[in-house]
Amino acid sequence: MAERKKPQVHPIDEAWLALGAEEPLLPDLELVDSHIHLWDFSDPPYYADDYAADASSAGVSASIYVDCTMAYRDHGPVAMEPVGEVEFARAQGEACQSAVDVAAAIVGWADLRLGDAVDPVLEALEGAGGGRLRAVRCRANYDPDPNAGYGAIGASADLMSLADFRRGVARVEARGLVLDLYAFHTQLAEVAELAGAFPQLPIVLNQIGGPLGVGPYALIREQVFAKWSAGLSAVAKCPNVWLKVGGFAISRLAIVDARGLDRPPSSAEVADLCRPWVEHCLAEFGAGRCMFGSNFPVDKVAMPLLTLVNAMKRLTAHLPAAEQQQFFAGNARQVYRI
Repeated sequence: MAERKKPQVHPIDEAWLALGAEEPLLPDLELVDSHIHLWDFSDPPYYADDYAADASSAGVSASIYVDCTMAYRDHGPVAMEPVGEVEFARAQGEACQSAVDVAAAIVGWADLRLGDAVDPVLEALEGAGGGRLRAVRCRANYDPDPNAGYGAIGASADLMSLADFRRGVARVEARGLVLDLYAFHTQLAEVAELAGAFPQLPIVLNQIGGPLGVGPYALIREQVFAKWSAGLSAVAKCPNVWLKVGGFAISRLAIVDARGLDRPPSSAEVADLCRPWVEHCLAEFGAGRCMFGSNFPVDKVAMPLLTLVNAMKRLTAHLPAAEQQQFFAGNARQVYRI
């Protein structure tokens, strides 16, 4: 396998996390985690058994593995390198002995700029998934600021409008796959335009639409919220788009930042930090098109999984039981067919 360590992955302090132990709220509510990663980008690595331990403590029954450039092949055509990640995710899921169904569905990656030529890659991804592949992820994130953007390893500013890219998206749709899409709040108008161009394609927008909170955006949080909320409202008008509610501790979003704290924030504190964002997500998409996604182990740097789950339960406590079920499990099961 190619060496793909990620220096931006923060170390996990298990002893510090243990200081935030809580009892589960609504323990009988089914939970499907729509967004997890497994990798050796951290020390120690975070594999299926590690996630299963976290998930069991939080009451999660199943999870969806999402591409993170892990275990890409180090041989063969470049276009086929991401097939290795789907092989890895499937192997992790099949080997895990936990009651948690880890990687019940897999979201892979392919270079959609290949256009029609992406078909053999999609076919290889499906074969590697052994029946688990459900989606292809596009990381469309672009921002010119060096702190907010991903620079040379990120997407180009015009990715979502490129003709070749859109032909690749059409091949995803033709194969009956879902498009997972990650973009920043500054790109939400482009997300809405793309969704409108493919009205029959299920699109799952990752991490609440990526409201940036670093670099120049850290100084204008109210303006970011206003632009994000307007952009998200426009995307919500596209009935083929679902929204993953998670990623709050991503360093670029900086909604939950636990650096320097003596102990992890409580679920009540996390809920307070996330409330305006989650309330807008639910108001625009409704519980019928929102789904819980932990973004573990990335968000584990700030809190235990149970704390995050409890916080989301606090923020959805006003919903009818049927809508809570949709948010925490039903939508993920429907969209990713698990």
